[in-house]
Amino acid sequence: MKLTPSGLLEHAKSDEGRKQLRYAGISVVFVPLGQAFVQILKWVFDVHEVLAVLISACILTLPNYLANKHIVWRHKNKDNQATEITVFWLAAVLGTAFAMGFVFLAAKIVPEDKGEVAHAIAIFAAQLLGYGIVWVARYLFLDRLIFKATHHGEEPPPELLDDLHRDFPV
Repeated sequence: MKLTPSGLLEHAKSDEGRKQLRYAGISVVFVPLGQAFVQILKWVFDVHEVLAVLISACILTLPNYLANKHIVWRHKNKDNQATEITVFWLAAVLGTAFAMGFVFLAAKIVPEDKGEVAHAIAIFAAQLLGYGIVWVARYLFLDRLIFKATHHGEEPPPELLDDLHRDFPV
């Protein structure tokens, strides 16, 4: 992929590029939702920011999985569903752990007594960093191992399904 305007446009028109745009589009919906939950829990309900990240993740993980499965990978069948859910949930837990760790550090570095706005911005940035790291890894992992048969929107032949089930059996 060329990093020129024409190269990016050409990539965006490819199957892979459209799938990446769908993945980013799902994130454009779920990142603000997660951030809104964290900020509302923190400032309206006085929930500690680290706990607010955990609660937000618990609320949004299943809808995020379903959106990715159906919109990004366009995966309709129920073959290997336990593996899909397990891997997606583990990625969500890992992302939540990273986000909680970064939020904890940010809250220590920029406490509320330095200003509520500065504190809120630090929480926001820390949460984005934590989830961002796992966001990229999750896309690559799920795309290459779990949903690799659906890259072109076609059902795989039975022999490929057997290979996929051996690649990551659960």
